Amino acid sequence: MPTTLIINADDFGYLPGVTDAIIDAHRRGILTSTTLMCTMPDAARAIAEAARTPTLGVGIHLCLTQGRPLAPGHRHITRHPRSAQGERTKSSEAILDQSVRELLLKVQFSRAARLEAHAEWHAQIDFAISRGLRPTHLDSHKHIHHWPVLAKIAIELAKEYGIPAIRSAREVRIGRGPRGTGYRVVGHLANRLAKQIHAAGLQTSDWFYGLAATGRFDSAHWQGIINHLPEGIGEIMVHPGAADGLAATGTRLIAAREAEWKGLIEPRIAEALRERNVRLGSWAIFAPK
Repeated sequence: MPTTLIINADDFGYLPGVTDAIIDAHRRGILTSTTLMCTMPDAARAIAEAARTPTLGVGIHLCLTQGRPLAPGHRHITRHPRSAQGERTKSSEAILDQSVRELLLKVQFSRAARLEAHAEWHAQIDFAISRGLRPTHLDSHKHIHHWPVLAKIAIELAKEYGIPAIRSAREVRIGRGPRGTGYRVVGHLANRLAKQIHAAGLQTSDWFYGLAATGRFDSAHWQGIINHLPEGIGEIMVHPGAADGLAATGTRLIAAREAEWKGLIEPRIAEALRERNVRLGSWAIFAPK
């Protein structure tokens, strides 16, 4: 069985430098797919850029922990930003600003929080579709859609909107990399999610890679994994971007985004994939014929 590779950039629309790097990595490099972060400042412009780049597959990067909420009236999954003195102030609009742990505890034990999560993700998908985007798939910021109560919501929404595929981060081990408790937990949840995706009549990739490589996916890392890619349809997750403006946005990936961008447009990487007969595709390969 040949290898078909979906190379997906998360965080489309995060900031202009991220959006533009993703478009460039597709036009000049090996990037085939991306997922739109609808809660972030450059989301609307990212959709317009995607419309001018029809060969780039675009899905939705569902988010509950960063950015501006798109559904009104949240009381459980948002909070007001901190002032310069570090105090929460109601003088500004509430934002999505909870840690993953805080969020998962709320949606696990609060029906009201789960209803808000459903409404927020519904609004994020509506935001994209109303602007002409046809999502190829769903994934999520910080992989929170793997958590069982949120997985249920993601599957329901995929079926409601006719979105054919959902990421399951069933990480394969290629080379060295961190393998702590967090990775094992995500792996366990991803295996469970993949079964639920298929039971719902939806699709996912045969394998996934990128958790262990986040923050170090440069050209050298690509050269180290190309000869070890599994067969079947796999997704590789990347985070390209320009570093400008990122320091104040709460991301730990700053200089690493520049390195990942350079790796994706490195001609030697594209040539190595061709020599190994790796096929490049996007999540659109799962669209109904």
